[in-house]
Amino acid sequence: MFKATRRRSAVLAAFMVAGLALAPAATAAVTAAAPGAGAVTAAAPGAGRPAIIGGRDVKEPYSFMVSFQLRREPGHHCGGSLIASDWVVTAAHCKGLMRPGRTQVRVGSLEKGKGGEVASIKRVVTHPGWRQRGGHGEQQSDIMLVQLDRKVSLQPIRVAADPGKVGQPTRVIGWGLVCEDGEDPACEPRQLQELDTVRVTDGKCSDLARGAELCTGDSRGRAASACNGDSGGPQIRMVAGRWELIGATSRDGDDYEDRRDGGAGCSTNPDGGPGVGIWTDVTHYRSWIDGIVGAELRNAS
Repeated sequence: MFKATRRRSAVLAAFMVAGLALAPAATAAVTAAAPGAGAVTAAAPGAGRPAIIGGRDVKEPYSFMVSFQLRREPGHHCGGSLIASDWVVTAAHCKGLMRPGRTQVRVGSLEKGKGGEVASIKRVVTHPGWRQRGGHGEQQSDIMLVQLDRKVSLQPIRVAADPGKVGQPTRVIGWGLVCEDGEDPACEPRQLQELDTVRVTDGKCSDLARGAELCTGDSRGRAASACNGDSGGPQIRMVAGRWELIGATSRDGDDYEDRRDGGAGCSTNPDGGPGVGIWTDVTHYRSWIDGIVGAELRNAS
């Protein structure tokens, strides 16, 4: 579980005053109710948003990269991936930040405060299987679709047919913290970050939903991973010369019980070694996505 930064605490508190609760997960964005949505469960300690530690400034444009930003609190809060001209896939635990009229969606920018195209939210569709499996931050079906209020002209990313095999290289992208200290403004990057990663065996991640989630570590075995700020952002892999989407940043993959006692940071495990993270396997939910997004997604494939 990743902790929220102090800078965001006033915003999160405002959601809670409104009767909304923090969702315990890799980015515990506060889960707000869209029209017709049900109530949300209470917060667990240590809720926060994941980000990239050990990465680098991006070396290429990512037209599909999305930043969700509250208009009242400028700054990046959750990531996402443009999969059609007006549809974004992200993490369900970011739902509390998806408020029509209050959330700005910046697409295709390399800097979180400028560039790209800007839209608003029209509607939010959370996967019907989304839930937390207990008080320790375990989740399932941590995936959500966000429809924009207009079509953007940027190139979406294709949802891959499969996530690839264990050991194959992948990449994660985001604007989350670049160092462990969430109180230090210098840890919040302006430039989009990328980190080369690799799929590792499911058994290396704690409380992983096999077949529906991806366990991922740094490609060079370093203490580098997602941390506070990056939830919902893309995990991608190269297929036939182009990037395809396989994952959405969900949560820390190391043992939560040890972490509650301060035994590890975002990029390390409780023993002090390199940590791992969990990404929702977007390819597992492809038919659900297709049923909502429809022909435009099929035409992009």
